Amino acid sequence: MALQYGYSRSALAMRPSPIRELFKLIQKPGMISFAGGLPDPEIFPVQEFAACAEALRGLGRVALQYGATEGYRPLVDTLVERMALPLGRAVRPEEVMIASGSQQIMDMLSRVLVDPGDVIVVEAPTYPGALHTFRNAGARFALVPCDGDGMQVDQLESVLATCLRETGRAPKLIYTIINFSNPSGACLSTERRRRLARIAAHHGIPVLEDDPYGELRYRGEALPTLFSMAGEGVLFASSFSKILAPGTRVAWAVGDPELIRKMVIAKQGMDLCTSVVAQVLISEYCRRGFLDSHLPKIRAHYAAKAAAMSRALWQDLPQGAATWTDPEGGFFFWMRLPGQDTAEVFTRAVDQGVAFLPGSAFFPEPDETVGPWVDGSSFARLCFTFATGEEIGEGSRRLARSLA
Repeated sequence: MALQYGYSRSALAMRPSPIRELFKLIQKPGMISFAGGLPDPEIFPVQEFAACAEALRGLGRVALQYGATEGYRPLVDTLVERMALPLGRAVRPEEVMIASGSQQIMDMLSRVLVDPGDVIVVEAPTYPGALHTFRNAGARFALVPCDGDGMQVDQLESVLATCLRETGRAPKLIYTIINFSNPSGACLSTERRRRLARIAAHHGIPVLEDDPYGELRYRGEALPTLFSMAGEGVLFASSFSKILAPGTRVAWAVGDPELIRKMVIAKQGMDLCTSVVAQVLISEYCRRGFLDSHLPKIRAHYAAKAAAMSRALWQDLPQGAATWTDPEGGFFFWMRLPGQDTAEVFTRAVDQGVAFLPGSAFFPEPDETVGPWVDGSSFARLCFTFATGEEIGEGSRRLARSLA
């Protein structure tokens, strides 16, 4: 008798990542990819990070052992110091935890807050990795549209009322990428941040403030965090993936000690602890001042690439074929192609030897939403950080041919 796996309801409801599935189509020689949101390996601080391995001679017995689930204490202390200014106060160590990437923070938060059928408020568009994680927890989504200043917070009260009317209960969480959002590149304005903090506090809904790109601002002034405005109820999350290297798989969260403790317990059932080797190396990297000296180099490197993509798109794309806003930071251009389905454009672009991500990947499906659905089929995300300057120019010309 053939073995029949009795899959759980959660497993049966899982859907593959649309982005990962698309990557299978673009792995061919000569392809120029604006698809993956990848850092440029040319800017990785290889020599400086390798030098930090010297610390293992003295700390090897610590680094090679199991560690505290909450995180390696010297790294926690470093983050407490670094976060004091953006978070508006000196946070306590018990408000901080280390995770194996931002994705794990979302997973832990889902496990401690979300029951199947619960609603999470998300921006439209939003990061598909978050949709994937929340979906696996059985969540549904209420959508708040975005514009060039991020989430249109003036629509949030209406979205909350619709959720309460249709489900009989308030959403469990509001998820937002406040700085240079993936995929839109938008930065939530200061006034909208204040209003979001007030609305969330008034309704007693926690907020996940996801900020992996905040330190990658190329122009303009840094804006205050939601955490600094709210006082409580906001879980701030960030990562070393974009400001150092994604291979470290180290991120962190700052929030109410009670919530952090619940997430720590959830993590104990996942991986016991984040790699202590990675934490020790990053702690040493920061202690030596390498992170502070490297950040200006990253900003300058990516700012030049963003400018190169802007020039190329303005020069090459047919007039009226596309609209976009030049980002002030982060990794992405968010492009609208009026009257076109970008899934079809994607197929033509791949034939021309250039790839991007169609906008539909950044929106939930209609059957997953509570209240109005938002159609993303006319949008596209282009990542400018991974391609070389020469590839940006050639990729833009290939994209133009696919739009002609």
